[in-house]
Amino acid sequence: MRDFARIGVVIPALNEEQAIGQVLAAIPDWVDEVVVADNGSTDRTAQVAQAYGVRVVHERRRGYGAACLAGIAALHAPNIVVFLDGDFSDYPGQMASLVDPILAGQADMVIGSRVLGEREAGALTPQARFGNWLSCLLIRAFWKTRYTDLGPFRAIRRQTLQQLDMQDPNYGWTVEMQIKAAQRAVPTLEVPVSYRHRIGTSKVSRTVKGSFLAGVKILWMIFRALLEPRPSRARVARQRLIVFTRYPEPGKTKTRLIPALGPDGAADLHREMIGRCLQAAKDAARRRPAAVTVSFAGGDQERMASWLGPGPDFVPQTQGDLGRRMHDAFVHAFARGIERAVLIGSDCPGIRPEILTAALDALNRCDVVFGPAIDGGYYLIGLRRPVPELFADMPWSTEKVLTETMQRARDLGLSVRLVASLQDVDRPEDLRVWQAVQAHRPAASPERISVIIPTVNEAGRLPIAVRSTCGDPNVEVIVVDGGSTDDTVAVAQATGARVLTVASANRARQMNVGAASATGNILLFLHADTRLPGRYGEHVRSTVREPDTIAGAFPLRLDSNRPGLRIIERLANWRSRRLQMPYGDQAPFVRGEVFRALGGFREMVLMEDFVLMAQLRRLGRVRIADAPAVSSARRWLELGVLRTTLINQAVIAGYLAGASPETLARWYGRS
Repeated sequence: MRDFARIGVVIPALNEEQAIGQVLAAIPDWVDEVVVADNGSTDRTAQVAQAYGVRVVHERRRGYGAACLAGIAALHAPNIVVFLDGDFSDYPGQMASLVDPILAGQADMVIGSRVLGEREAGALTPQARFGNWLSCLLIRAFWKTRYTDLGPFRAIRRQTLQQLDMQDPNYGWTVEMQIKAAQRAVPTLEVPVSYRHRIGTSKVSRTVKGSFLAGVKILWMIFRALLEPRPSRARVARQRLIVFTRYPEPGKTKTRLIPALGPDGAADLHREMIGRCLQAAKDAARRRPAAVTVSFAGGDQERMASWLGPGPDFVPQTQGDLGRRMHDAFVHAFARGIERAVLIGSDCPGIRPEILTAALDALNRCDVVFGPAIDGGYYLIGLRRPVPELFADMPWSTEKVLTETMQRARDLGLSVRLVASLQDVDRPEDLRVWQAVQAHRPAASPERISVIIPTVNEAGRLPIAVRSTCGDPNVEVIVVDGGSTDDTVAVAQATGARVLTVASANRARQMNVGAASATGNILLFLHADTRLPGRYGEHVRSTVREPDTIAGAFPLRLDSNRPGLRIIERLANWRSRRLQMPYGDQAPFVRGEVFRALGGFREMVLMEDFVLMAQLRRLGRVRIADAPAVSSARRWLELGVLRTTLINQAVIAGYLAGASPETLARWYGRS
């Protein structure tokens, strides 16, 4: 390990029995692992390498690039990868000059230039010198990046290497790496290195066939890169996952859990949750090439690296309150050229790689992404630039944190998206969440569903809707009546539902009142003439657990076989799935903290469901469950399929054109 970074070395080798031992003996002691990628040697190259205690992998597919790819795959997640030939023409002792600029943040890739360094007379053949000169000239002309050599002795950050998506299996390996680095504006340095005559026989530069084939391949790589579409900057942009945590010192971590677990037990639990969170970050970083940083309080870099092992960078937190430290962690990331950063708290054991990749992906389309916590805060925040206003003077440790932060983001004109909601583990009563995760089953209490049914004169239909909610023990039913003149209230009470009454028959107002009194974590809004499918609770919970899902609804089915209604169903379900715009008769559902953060339904006389769904789909995916909810076709039957369709579309068009909801409601009622 060098400066708390893990260093891995890859040595492609083919019949290097005489040289490989000298190469391995000269590698610095601070290198953590060496992989010799044997490319089909017919001598004792592999046996000699194994005698030095290094790992040997065998790649039967011939080619320099194929051997390098096999060696990379065998490494155990180093921070920096060094490539070194196995013929002893390079000087392994000069490896620090390649690695140290990366550790200092000066570059992500360092090329050892034989042209800039000292070399033995005749070590670099005339054809090799000409090929280097011509290739570097073309790269400079086409991509405005100056190289002097295509030398094989080089070092690169592992995350950067993953971004380059190396493919070439033979002669084009080095030039492919340098072209892709130029295309993606990877910070690159060249440093002078020494070069000597190789031990053994050259397979390329000292044979006519090898030199010709290598030259043709290198030129082909250059011109092919010109003809291919320019790499998407969004796909290869620099990203960072920041695990924000504290060294697990007994008595100083998870203090609210000490009464239940004791100082050592609370620290042990914290240690396990950090490990789980960090592993999720590492897994996500492999799926979406990203750097991983552990931003820590307490302890020091050496203790953190010793505890959590190689891979991430360890950066101590600054002084100040929580907001100041979080903001400074983002400033540190963006100062190093990062374009997107996601900061993750380690208190939610439900964090999964899919959630983190969804957060990184969301930052392609928005300015801020949040992972809501069930208690009203957030366990994750992602940014594309530092935004100090989101962290200053915030009422931390209160249920207003997410709502206040989202409002500040909107006031600043920032676009916002949300990923999956999770429950953190801070208090003794939260321990069941950790126990459920350990047992590989979802915690019951965070998935309580509140079904909210607004009613006005629905005595005849309400019992069917309420009965469809039965069968799930973790559901409450709230009927909010808006002034019925029939027996709706008495019928609702007879079903066992909790009944609230409001003076207004405004459906948005009714649903907001029901949501305010709900005890569930998931809010489901059900029309009185709609019935839910069997096992609806499982559909709801599995849908909202999807990492990129912000809300959901059911497919539409109408309770009539009248011709034309099947077409209406298909169109409605296409709209719901493709445009993510289900309507109120599809029993939409959403996490309570997300609903509250948006301020609930806009209290308008019409179109409240349309407006809410438009807001939700800007924050994340509105996903449609598998089983349909069955709604009454009474209005379609009364007015006719064509007329009802035209009225509905006219109302939407009028709203989008700027007509007031009141005007639309009057016209809708007359229609």
